[in-house]
Amino acid sequence: MKLRLVLFNTVFFLILFVCTEVLLRLTLVFFGYPFLQPSGYICKGFYKELEAVEKKDIKSNDKVIDILILGGSVVSTPWSNMEGRLDTILRKTYRNGEQFAFYNVAAAGHTSLDNRLKYELLDKQRFDLVIYYEAINENRANNIPAKDFYPDYSHIKWYSDIHLLLAHPEIDFIVTPYICAKLIRAVKDLVTHKIYVSQEKVNPVFVKYGGDIKTAASYEKNIDTIIKIAQKRGDKLLLMSYASYFPPKVKLTGEESDMKHFSNCNYASPVIIWGAPGHVQKGIEVHNQILRKLVLKNHVSFLDMAKRMPADSSFFCDVCHVSEPGARYFAKEVSSFIIEKKLIR
Repeated sequence: MKLRLVLFNTVFFLILFVCTEVLLRLTLVFFGYPFLQPSGYICKGFYKELEAVEKKDIKSNDKVIDILILGGSVVSTPWSNMEGRLDTILRKTYRNGEQFAFYNVAAAGHTSLDNRLKYELLDKQRFDLVIYYEAINENRANNIPAKDFYPDYSHIKWYSDIHLLLAHPEIDFIVTPYICAKLIRAVKDLVTHKIYVSQEKVNPVFVKYGGDIKTAASYEKNIDTIIKIAQKRGDKLLLMSYASYFPPKVKLTGEESDMKHFSNCNYASPVIIWGAPGHVQKGIEVHNQILRKLVLKNHVSFLDMAKRMPADSSFFCDVCHVSEPGARYFAKEVSSFIIEKKLIR
């Protein structure tokens, strides 16, 4: 009788567990998670630019020269088609039948943390060269009181969600712990009145805090991690300082009138999406100094784009995005450096 009761209870709880698991998975599917592999939401929900790349068998010891581009919108496909420009120039230079394959996973708004995570996620791929270019998007994270700033950027909901997902590698086998963790976080945020800042814009109330570049240590940690990953995998790495253009003797306001100080582009971003102009300029300079320090420490290939790009309004759509002439110049500088330093075989 006891054995029968034990078996009954076991079967009952097993059925209950399976039903609960299926119900929770269906709930996640409603929010865009894959049913069988919810962990895949890291690409489907956050890093869609990785989906095609992570499925490819990429090796650095074959006939194809594989180049990965990490960064923000400036070097992304929609904004500058940087991979197409580099491919055209390099193919004209290398005429011995070399095959190039570019993988541009740079995306608008992404910080050094996003790029570090994306590079970590591409753990099965090996590249002949990895190019990194980004130092402005971090500035959004600075626009918050110091007491509410988190070095892992979890005071931005985007990163809080990413960290939570990555903290549950068991999610493909059982989703209950992940769901419980999300509920616990929601309750905790409600009780503690946690402040989240936007990943895309700056709250005017918090702009005054942006001059304190709290992201410096985080930026250094993320870039240092990228360097170490490249060294461990045997990927050649090219770091570049960040070029920006703040018109001399001009007080930028973020209004439409700012655009008269730049090239006439189809798309441009007002400086206030990163913070107050002076704060943004300071943040870029701080991050660039960190890059230079890490380059000297780790003997990494470095292109000082901040010094190479002319301070010419016709080259910039706004304080960082490049115009068509600027994109051509940028690609030429990168290609020339790659060729001169023999960064690819």
